Amino acid sequence: MGAIVIVDAFWGDAGKGKFCAYFATKYNAKYAVRAGTGTNSGHSIYVNGNRIACRMLPLGWMNQETVVFIGSGVAINPTVFLEEVRNNHLEGRAFVDLRCPVIENWHIDYEKVHDQMIAIDSTDSGTGKARADFVMRQGRQAKDVPELQNYLIDGISEINNAAIKDCVVIEGSQGTHLSLYASNRYPYVTSDNCTTAAFLDDVSLNWQLIDKVVLLVKCLPTCAGPGHLPFEMSKDEIIKHGLEEYGVNTGRFKRRSSSIDFNYLDYSIRINGPTEIALTYCDQYDVNMTGCKSRNTITNKLYQLIDEIEGQFNIPITYLETGKDHNDILDLSM
Repeated sequence: MGAIVIVDAFWGDAGKGKFCAYFATKYNAKYAVRAGTGTNSGHSIYVNGNRIACRMLPLGWMNQETVVFIGSGVAINPTVFLEEVRNNHLEGRAFVDLRCPVIENWHIDYEKVHDQMIAIDSTDSGTGKARADFVMRQGRQAKDVPELQNYLIDGISEINNAAIKDCVVIEGSQGTHLSLYASNRYPYVTSDNCTTAAFLDDVSLNWQLIDKVVLLVKCLPTCAGPGHLPFEMSKDEIIKHGLEEYGVNTGRFKRRSSSIDFNYLDYSIRINGPTEIALTYCDQYDVNMTGCKSRNTITNKLYQLIDEIEGQFNIPITYLETGKDHNDILDLSM
């Protein structure tokens, strides 16, 4: 079948983990692979009201037949990885590419006290410092860590072989406009690009094996750190309308836009090349969309937004996320 690449259009927190779990289940994916930078961003999913959160593992493991692993370009914190494997009972189903750069404890300590990391409100995960050391050929790889020996695989070979005939889901991290090289908000960025091309590079997948690129567009975009945010709401407004969100890793209060900036969306579409769009957090945009599971319950307000996006960009919106639970996805492609 090929690979499905999940990309965030804005500043993250649009539901990449939830859609990774959804696609892994829908297509009974052979692999779900984590791309991105490292442990500096988390993702979560709600199952029957219970929140499941991870910083390393892609959430495609929610499909019992899917094997998950960390792509070779992702910095791995062995402690976090092993905790998530144990907590989610994934022994034998979760692996790490043997080439992954390793986040050491001293990388984390460095970021906590470094003036520049403090200035940009870093999550202090050690990801940036670990990647910098790896570029300077000073870091370790996953294959050098004794605790990871039972979890090592040649992920590059596995993903390229599997994507020829099976479904592979690639879950990226953060968002396009947090990209190191591709955004205009430096230094308030992450330690690599967060784009389709970057995620392919993170897992070393042949681009010809892509089946679809799904761009997640959050109806009311959020951002968990400093830097320019168009149409920003005040904190009082956010609280008044019950739109509070907090970071999975840090618990930081998320800033929020009152609407989508179409110039930012245009940029994301041009550099990511999505084949389809998932419109997420529709219930925040229109409370009457909460739990919507059929086309005939889509509200006029949301239809207007769908028509505006599809009309301007000529890319189909094939999924609507309508609530917190993992099943709150309306699949318009069916």
